Amino acid sequence: MLFYVWTLSIVIGSIALATMVVLVVLRVFHERGRARDTILRGELMTSLIRFSEDGDRQSLMAVLEEIPDAIVADSGFEFLSLLRGGERHRIEQVFAETGLPDFVRRRLRKGNEAERIHSAEMLTAFPGTGSVDALLDALGDRSREARIAAAISLNALGALPPLQTVLERIGPKGLRSRRLIDLFESLPADRGDELLGNALKADGTPFVRAAAIEALSLSGDYRFLSAMERLARDPSPEVAAAALRAIGRFGHPTASETVLAALGSTDWEVRKEAAEAAGRIGIAEAVEPLTSLLGDGEWAVRYAAGKSLKEIGTAGMEALQRTAMEETSRSQRTASLILSEGLAA
Repeated sequence: MLFYVWTLSIVIGSIALATMVVLVVLRVFHERGRARDTILRGELMTSLIRFSEDGDRQSLMAVLEEIPDAIVADSGFEFLSLLRGGERHRIEQVFAETGLPDFVRRRLRKGNEAERIHSAEMLTAFPGTGSVDALLDALGDRSREARIAAAISLNALGALPPLQTVLERIGPKGLRSRRLIDLFESLPADRGDELLGNALKADGTPFVRAAAIEALSLSGDYRFLSAMERLARDPSPEVAAAALRAIGRFGHPTASETVLAALGSTDWEVRKEAAEAAGRIGIAEAVEPLTSLLGDGEWAVRYAAGKSLKEIGTAGMEALQRTAMEETSRSQRTASLILSEGLAA
């Protein structure tokens, strides 16, 4: 019995020793690989900087042929993120003449999630049928973030399918992603009607509708103002608040009645956006309701009301000063704070 115990101990010890040796060897190879990659990245960066200065395409191509595509894709595009305009475009053209576009398209299919997202973004540097087809396929990626990244890149390449089709491909879970706002805001002006259609979709996801409204508000196109007034009365507070924020950005006085009505909303976010819009538009009739909101139960609403009273002008400032002279209360403290901010400035 003792013999078997000793034998088992020796076997286990041998396995442990062998495992340790293997791990040490792997660690050595890993460290050597990292050191080699660091050297190659340095060579790549030096070559890219030199190319930016002298434009010697052949010298850069010679270096790129010696460096693995994975390093060029990661470090090369990190360098490109620092450049703009013609300088960036010249380097992208050189990259396009290597095997890099094919590598990026393969990684878009087979990489991990982060690599697939990065690859989708990189393909905007390589316009053409191959990249567009790869990005269209990526709209079916298992990762919602990768699907949205593909949609943003397709838009950058001028090849984005109808917005409703894209949203269906992204799927319901992806429609809560903050990057959806990036997609909407990157759409060209001539696709504004598609955004408006989503904003007005009564059975749509509130987040999507609000994101569409946000993008429309940045257009500065008064064609959408009447729709924003309608949406400011939407049952969804998220949608109504976004519409009031858009109205404030448009700053057009014809929306005054809509803003005044929203100041009495039961939802604090709607009241806050309405208060800010009243100040941006300069609605004199809002002085009284804004003064009442100085005592609102939500700090954000009180502060927005105070700032807007100041923006409205003389009548608003007088209301703030009167309130600041009253007995200590929530309204009095808010008015005093707003006035003291003006003095500090």
